[in-house]
Amino acid sequence: MIRCLAADERGAREVAAAEAASIAAAGPGAVWIDFEDEPEDSVRGTLAPLGIHALVLQAVVARSKRPKVDDYGAYLHVVVHSARWDGERPYLRDVDMVVGARFLVTHHHGRTRSIDAGREVVPRRPELLAGGPARLMHFLLDVLVDHWMPIMDRIAKEVDALQESVLGSTDSAVHTRIVHLKRGMAALRRIVGPQRDTVLALTRDEFRPVPAEMRPYLRDVYDRLARVGDLLDSFRDETAALLDLHVSIVSNRLNEVIKRLTVVATVGLPLTLVTSYYGMNVGRPPMFPELGWLGGHPLLAVWIVLLATAGLTWWVLKRKHWM
Repeated sequence: MIRCLAADERGAREVAAAEAASIAAAGPGAVWIDFEDEPEDSVRGTLAPLGIHALVLQAVVARSKRPKVDDYGAYLHVVVHSARWDGERPYLRDVDMVVGARFLVTHHHGRTRSIDAGREVVPRRPELLAGGPARLMHFLLDVLVDHWMPIMDRIAKEVDALQESVLGSTDSAVHTRIVHLKRGMAALRRIVGPQRDTVLALTRDEFRPVPAEMRPYLRDVYDRLARVGDLLDSFRDETAALLDLHVSIVSNRLNEVIKRLTVVATVGLPLTLVTSYYGMNVGRPPMFPELGWLGGHPLLAVWIVLLATAGLTWWVLKRKHWM
């Protein structure tokens, strides 16, 4: 889908792709050409009058690109990523922007909230585009970064919930939740760092399509991206600590179980030796003289020996504080 907006001092209006390319090449005003899921042939044909480099057109339609900014003199190629949290993992979508003196070209796969917000705002505030494509680029970056903050809030709530769960449960589901959260944050961190550097480059390099008055606003976007990066680093450390704590709690509880089983086995071991010595069938006292010392039945004597052995073993374990 190709959607084009043209803006000048009279306002903003939707135009056809051919008219948008003509305005972008010769004026008057400025245009925003947005491509959604368009193939390279369509993008190349629409933007042919603008003289954009073939490598840029090829990169624009590619997927899974690293955030970056490339300077081609008369225009910039900027790659950023939008993000939303989908279930147990983040969903990242790259947004390409080609920013010139009179045009802003965007390309994305699927709907993107920042692009939708721009399409809603430009008809009401045409100065965003008429004042220069860099202003609209800043607006899109601003909205895009705003959508990262709810993700940070969601991760913070998930970390708090995991802290309660780790202390109260050894269920393997808690371990799975921690691992999924760590994996999702790792995916976000791989994008936030380069994206932060990309916005920082826009604030300090002398790019022709970015006027000097826009740099303070871009620095504000950079500051919020830096905060996102700092929060992700903090959450990463907390999650790693939670994972270690959960493993320690599981190990300690396993040790307690093994300790109890060891006590049972230790108490039962002497009993096994006694019963093995006397056997299943106990003979007359001349066979085992010690069984006649109590003046009772031999079986009674064996039971007394068993109970005394078990009690002595239990007393020794308690005295050594091994149980």
